[in-house]
Amino acid sequence: MRKSVTTTVAMLAVGSLTLTGCGQKNQSNPNAGKGGGTTSKSAPLQDLNIKSRDEVKDGGTVRFSIETLPTTWNALHIDGDTVDLGTTIRGFVGANNFDIAEDGTPKPDTDYLQSYDVQTNGGKQVVTLHLNPKARWNSGRTIDYTDYQATWKANNGANEDFKMASSDGFNQIESVKKGDKDTDVVITYKTTYPDWTATWSSVMPKEGVDTPETFNNGWKQFKPEWFTGPFTLDRIDQAQKTLYLKRNPNWWGEKAKLDTVSFRAMDPATKSKAFANKEIDVVDDIITKDAYESARKRDDGELRQAGSTQWRHITFNAKSGPLQDKNVRQAIAKGLDRESIARSDLAGLPVDAASVMLGNHFFMPGQNGYTDNSGGSKYDPEAAKKQLDEAGWKSNGGTRTKDGKQLVINYSLLTGVPTSDNEGQLFKQDMEKIGVKVNFVNTPPDDMSKVLTSHSFDTISFTWQGTPYPMANVRQIYGAKAEGSKQPSEANYSQLIDPRIEKLIPQVDTEMDVKKRQELANEADKAIWDDVMTLPLYRRIKFTGVPKNLANMGAYTFQTTRAEDIGYLK
Repeated sequence: MRKSVTTTVAMLAVGSLTLTGCGQKNQSNPNAGKGGGTTSKSAPLQDLNIKSRDEVKDGGTVRFSIETLPTTWNALHIDGDTVDLGTTIRGFVGANNFDIAEDGTPKPDTDYLQSYDVQTNGGKQVVTLHLNPKARWNSGRTIDYTDYQATWKANNGANEDFKMASSDGFNQIESVKKGDKDTDVVITYKTTYPDWTATWSSVMPKEGVDTPETFNNGWKQFKPEWFTGPFTLDRIDQAQKTLYLKRNPNWWGEKAKLDTVSFRAMDPATKSKAFANKEIDVVDDIITKDAYESARKRDDGELRQAGSTQWRHITFNAKSGPLQDKNVRQAIAKGLDRESIARSDLAGLPVDAASVMLGNHFFMPGQNGYTDNSGGSKYDPEAAKKQLDEAGWKSNGGTRTKDGKQLVINYSLLTGVPTSDNEGQLFKQDMEKIGVKVNFVNTPPDDMSKVLTSHSFDTISFTWQGTPYPMANVRQIYGAKAEGSKQPSEANYSQLIDPRIEKLIPQVDTEMDVKKRQELANEADKAIWDDVMTLPLYRRIKFTGVPKNLANMGAYTFQTTRAEDIGYLK
């Protein structure tokens, strides 16, 4: 399962909480990932087989795989903040205001947003969206300013009954009003806000977000009237766990090249074999040797690769047991050989593990703004032992004790997910060397969101998938629910609220000078490393299996393609 770092762009091009881990367990190998393979620097930004519509034939189907059918179809809800829904499915049936270029630059998708104006008046940024008057929901109602107004009110954090994934961006808005006509949306910010296109990359229908009850519970079933785009619902086969889409007769844009699209919920371990056997047409996030080798067996297929914004990490619950002590968290970070974990996870993949080690919570290696801030968490087991000694956890050659209690940490091991198992085993081995006992808590993957949101864990590893807006979501994972709140954000699973970070968030949110903003984000990153809220492991290289003649689909870092343009070459 993948978890998004959510601005509304997560519904289009970027995602979510990832529970990826298909194939057999990777064996630890100190030489794996060394001396060859794709590096963070050499990975292309996209491998999508971009073709014009004239080169793509009409008709056909593409069968995608997902991990589970959504439990809610509201991608802005904390439980709907997944890549499966936010990116894979909603790319075909959701409103999309911007196309994202190869370098991450947004450009209006004129089917929804004809143009926009940005002005600053008295220190306040005013954005006016000129919507396409032809754009409408499947109910037949025109998309207008009232949808933007309702989306803002549901997600700005003012009413905590709305269980939104993040208030980032929305909480910077002072008002959303009608312009000269209903399809002109005037958005006034409290101050400047450079990432406004992230917040408004999509919008939700007012009927689905007007009350907390509807926002939280009204999306349990797929309601076609609350969606839009070149495709619409055909049927859902619960027995086969498959969602089927067909061309949308109400679509006002270019006719979709494909006749139909389907999304089948599958065990991640079976996806590559299903692709090789031509049971599905797209296998995404190939992350193990077995999956890689299996996918290569398809005779009419190929693997496309690019950099990605996905990154593996360990989240620490800083309100649980011994982890409440920052010294313990810091010692654990120093005692963990992160590069060995990367080499083991990536064994058998054509990736240079050393090059994808991650020293930042916001920027990927090679990205403008990237600085390795992990210095205090570098692998140093002797320093880890010393810090635990100083924190009062004494060693007698085995598990450390303090006040008669052993130093025991639970690791939530996602059952049937080899990456989680592999990382857990290596985590346990390294912790034993510094006197920390690790117990495994077997956790069904379907329970992962519940475990995270209920904070019923000590440590857990999973994948965050970022966005083209690396500085837009500091509060979502690392801050309070709202400025001045004493409650952590819904996705701040560490539960820590650090005054240093809280002071920096408004500055990062509003600074218009890119270099200065990057410096502020890196100051926040240093505090996150110091707190050990999450411990980054490595950045993933993206491998996607597709038929060789499939156009406008594949692997990418930032770039999006339009659903109506995906199809097979003539």
